[in-house]
Amino acid sequence: MVTEQFYLFLVGSVALLALLIGFWQLRVSGKLSQELGKLRQELLKTQAEAEPKPSFSNSLDRVEQEQKGDPSHHSRAEKYRYVASLAAQGFDAQGIAVALQMAPVEVEQLLKLSQLKHQAEG
Repeated sequence: MVTEQFYLFLVGSVALLALLIGFWQLRVSGKLSQELGKLRQELLKTQAEAEPKPSFSNSLDRVEQEQKGDPSHHSRAEKYRYVASLAAQGFDAQGIAVALQMAPVEVEQLLKLSQLKHQAEG
């Protein structure tokens, strides 16, 4: 009888210990999950701050530099410069389109791009 009570006590103690360890593990796991979430947020924030944001001006300058070596793109870059130059002289989109034999919509787009570039630089 004493042996059965001892075994029962021993099994109960082990079960109680396992239950306590399980609760402790859940608590630690929850804390680790919260900490992991915080670290992920900090990492995303740090990455967002570290990545240079592309600007229109930088992108346009890069494209213009790439196009300098390519003759097929060279004429497009020249058109852009001509449009900006004629606009600076007071021509409107329609006048520039006639002078450069371009579509008025294309000239208007190039004028908008030129304005955006100057706003980004200034």
